[in-house]
Amino acid sequence: MYSVTVKIDGIESGRRSAGLLHVVVGLFLIAKASDYYRLLNYETIVPVLPVFAVAAVSLLYGFFRRRFDIFAKYNGLIRLLQVLTFLILGVAVMSVGRTIDYIGIFIFAFLCFLLLISERRVFKETTIFFDEAGVKIPGNYKDHFVKWDELSEVIVREDFVTLFHIKKKYLQYQVTQDLSTLEVAKMNAFCREQIDGPKQMSTG
Repeated sequence: MYSVTVKIDGIESGRRSAGLLHVVVGLFLIAKASDYYRLLNYETIVPVLPVFAVAAVSLLYGFFRRRFDIFAKYNGLIRLLQVLTFLILGVAVMSVGRTIDYIGIFIFAFLCFLLLISERRVFKETTIFFDEAGVKIPGNYKDHFVKWDELSEVIVREDFVTLFHIKKKYLQYQVTQDLSTLEVAKMNAFCREQIDGPKQMSTG
């Protein structure tokens, strides 16, 4: 089996948008915490302070994640914190507010849960694998598998990996790891052997 780490546009855009989504969640938390404070008739701010704290963490992480958490080690933890905060806040608002006051809170709890799941894949290393069965390409929600008989050629270079489909389509990915000339030669030879092998057997 051979592997090469690449950049995949859809996953890269998901990584870039994660910070913005944290900011959106933070702002929504502030808005809903303020609504809850209003429903309490401004009598005490203590129940609302934890929500404001999570909102502040979300905003700071959204704006500065690339500076102090390049590999997004804490992204999942903050998403989980957001989910729990929305759920607790939603239950609290249910006891003092109307349906319209808390329905949006539970919707955001669900959306943050979906982000928690999807971003676990988004922030994983994006690596293409080549083995005897075919080529496995990482995706946003699941890996894509391409069999060798669906490919006419695979070209591996130091900068790009290109997969040519028999239906005249091709997929190209930018390489993000350092590959030696020997590694490139071995991968190209392996891919050519897997593609040509069945053809030689059929002609034989």
